[in-house]
Amino acid sequence: MKLITRKNIISIVCISFTLIVMGKLIWEKITGFTDANYTENIFICFGFSVMITIILAIHYYLQKFPFIPVCIGQYLVVIGLVCLGIWIMGHFSEIAPTAYRDMILSVTILFVFCAIVYYILFFRQIRRTNEMIDSLNSQSR
Repeated sequence: MKLITRKNIISIVCISFTLIVMGKLIWEKITGFTDANYTENIFICFGFSVMITIILAIHYYLQKFPFIPVCIGQYLVVIGLVCLGIWIMGHFSEIAPTAYRDMILSVTILFVFCAIVYYILFFRQIRRTNEMIDSLNSQSR
């Protein structure tokens, strides 16, 4: 069952990006933090939204493998790409000493939230499909 398709990927990215930015703004308002690199961080949030949505969409092709290893593998791919991105950015600009820790924490929170939503919807769809199959089987008897 494919939940993220070519038809809805843009809307899913937009919704997740909006939620991320709203969470970021609310957190900054609560803590009184002002972001000196606001524009760059917004684009990074958008990049993470796209990356996580695409990596979660790959689950459709990995359904023949056990769920837990697939979920962990998706997370490791996301973290690997984040670390690679920080490493590349470090060659062009100065990064904070805690950049890796901060980004891994930020992306982990985002990934866990997105994965929970995705997999709840996925398993709910499987349950509906199984119920439909059961009702068709019971009608055919």
